[in-house]
Amino acid sequence: MVSKKGITLRTVLNIYGVFTVFALILSIFTTPISINENMQLFYNEDLKMETKKVKEFLFFIFGSALVYFSLVNLYYKYMK
Repeated sequence: MVSKKGITLRTVLNIYGVFTVFALILSIFTTPISINENMQLFYNEDLKMETKKVKEFLFFIFGSALVYFSLVNLYYKYMK
């Protein structure tokens, strides 16, 4: 007989972290998309990030993700 394991807070926090990292990466490409006064979508080239800024933002995202996932998993490994 197979028992089902409940969803733990650790699992929820890890899933939350994955979606947050994905959303931050997606924001690089969706920031230049705007809505004008006629409620029409348009691509604003002025808001597009330069390659150097994209690299810096990706380093920030992955660095933050490393710290976040390390802290969440270390907490549940050693404190529980």
